[in-house]
Amino acid sequence: MVPQGRKQTVRRKSISVFALLGAFGFAIGGAIGGTIWFAFDAPHLGFAILGGVGGAVLGLALKAWKRAYLLALASAIGFDTGFLAGFFIVLTLWDPTYRGLLIGAIGGLVGGGALGLLALRDWNRAGILALASALGFGIAVEGTWKVFRGLAPQVLSGTMGLATWGAIGGASLGAALGYLSKTKADTGRADI
Repeated sequence: MVPQGRKQTVRRKSISVFALLGAFGFAIGGAIGGTIWFAFDAPHLGFAILGGVGGAVLGLALKAWKRAYLLALASAIGFDTGFLAGFFIVLTLWDPTYRGLLIGAIGGLVGGGALGLLALRDWNRAGILALASALGFGIAVEGTWKVFRGLAPQVLSGTMGLATWGAIGGASLGAALGYLSKTKADTGRADI
């Protein structure tokens, strides 16, 4: 019990800690997923691992042990579906000048939205996470699209590329989740 007149302070992880954990989780997931994608020609597994590992790390950062599983599952399904949809659009329907931006934005939009909607069950927060993720992954994919091509053997360049996508996009998604957890805590509502 807190004596009257004193405010109870609750230590929360800062937004930058969430950004670093998001970058770390999605980069590790991207490195593993990129290796599997290019070694076994299985992009769907690569994107699912990218999302699953990243979502699990963000779930553990929230100290929501039960939700870590849900965040990993929702993130794996969302990023897998989103990135494959982005590649499908670019390869079959429309080939824009900034194809990496489109692929990353669609992958991030669906992945971040799934993370917010399926795991956190909140439409407003899902929209914010989807936009932050679309921005981060869109910039990451476009920025690294040509950097790693031809730089190293295909497996190595795929691993580096997907790890970079995960680091940049995961930092954006983690920062948004950190902001949302801070705002929700500051309003007195239940924590994420």
